Amino acid sequence: MGTLLAVLWLPVEAQEPIEPLSPEAPVVKTTPSSFTLKPRWELGLGGGFVSGFDYPASSETSNRGIALPFFVYRSSIFRAGDGGVRAVAIEKPRFTLDLSVGGSLNADSEGNSAREGLPDLDFLFEVGPRFQLRIMDTTLPSGERIQGRFTTDLRAVFATDFSGVESLGAVADVGVGFNISNIRGLGITVLTGLDLTFASEGLQDYYYQVDPEFVTPDRQFFDANAGYLETTLFAGFAVRPFSSVRVFTGFIKGFFHGASNEDSPLFEVSEQTRFAVAVVWTLATSKNLIEVVDLGSSN
Repeated sequence: MGTLLAVLWLPVEAQEPIEPLSPEAPVVKTTPSSFTLKPRWELGLGGGFVSGFDYPASSETSNRGIALPFFVYRSSIFRAGDGGVRAVAIEKPRFTLDLSVGGSLNADSEGNSAREGLPDLDFLFEVGPRFQLRIMDTTLPSGERIQGRFTTDLRAVFATDFSGVESLGAVADVGVGFNISNIRGLGITVLTGLDLTFASEGLQDYYYQVDPEFVTPDRQFFDANAGYLETTLFAGFAVRPFSSVRVFTGFIKGFFHGASNEDSPLFEVSEQTRFAVAVVWTLATSKNLIEVVDLGSSN
């Protein structure tokens, strides 16, 4: 449910000059261990298109395009713009533990047949610990690298319209993911993942509860409960046609069969399919490289 791209501004060390990329310049260098050397910072432009839904089990689509500058910063403790914002607590060759931040966009209730007359859904942001464990890392004789990981996280959830902040409890995810990179030596990566999500009553109320003042002839009262929210299946691929350009496309299939609040009048569908396309053009990187653990991408 996260946004596609974000603009992040952070102080940059003055001794690291901006160096435009050449077509031959490597962006990432791999060491013989589970660590990867990446630039301390990257600067560029990004754009894309996301087709999604107003909330889990909603039938109303929400399509958004975006084009923004981006900035990536990496240190031994703090990472920003590299798939999210996180503070690294433990980083070992086999596992990582960090404090990460996520979020999702807002949605208007006006024009939504199920939520007409209900309050709008505000921007959501999440913060909490995430644990990742390497379960597979194999390089085939043909050069392809297969990586697998187990991931679990627990995040506090907040809603805001930028005039105030409301706590919605917590959300927990558990899942596995697999990547196959450098397919046929063409720089193509295939990404997959399967995740189960559970939410506290606060977030479930936010999506599915119908209070007495919002009851209509077609929308009965409903008291939402905490519990299972959804299962998501992710598949996508990324390719780097040039050293400074990355292209990504993928889809997420959401399954809501057996969800805790499938009897809510706001629970409209048992499955959703969301997809995204994005292009990132890196204009400059630092000469200074930093060693980070590479367990495979979770995006």
